[in-house]
Amino acid sequence: MSSDQNALTRRERKKRETRRRIYSAAFELFLEKGYHETTVEEIAERADVGKGTVFNYFPHKAAFLPAIIEHWVNRIVDEMGPAEEWKGTTRGKLEQLFSFFANLSAQSPTLFRMAFVEHLRSMPDEDGRLKATAPMQEFQSMIGVVLRQGQDAGDVRADVNATHAAALVESALFKTLVVWLMEGGTLDELRNEMSAKLDIVFNGIAP
Repeated sequence: MSSDQNALTRRERKKRETRRRIYSAAFELFLEKGYHETTVEEIAERADVGKGTVFNYFPHKAAFLPAIIEHWVNRIVDEMGPAEEWKGTTRGKLEQLFSFFANLSAQSPTLFRMAFVEHLRSMPDEDGRLKATAPMQEFQSMIGVVLRQGQDAGDVRADVNATHAAALVESALFKTLVVWLMEGGTLDELRNEMSAKLDIVFNGIAP
């Protein structure tokens, strides 16, 4: 690798680290004080950067909200490992994944409700068509891996299109989360609702 390439790599690593530090500072403050009560100046101070640097990575405070969804998906790999290495039955793996998101949501339902709303706003493209965001594509890919492994293990029918099924499971999860965040309820109620959706996915609706 040339010295120019090394320098570019170092710069990219530094940029990623700076963005991560700014996001982490903002997320901590949002949980501690609330989103509306947190100022950009406080985020910059906690991240130990200038206010202008914060705006370089997040043009406005609302830009932190969809980043929360990206952070959630990244935490799956950080805490659960790659989908290819998850253990258990197909149903058990998806139950674990649903529970992971339920626990995250319960940390601060108000904040995560705002994050979901902002994430949904970011989905239409310039022509008004819905597009899958990078975090959602990554999340669906994880579910697809689990379902294809399930087909290999005999847990999932071989004639099922794993890509279509992953999109269905992802939609069921996030619709359930959004409704719970909007309407409120207990964590157990959320888990029971998710489990009921998985029952339908695995049992089907045909007699």
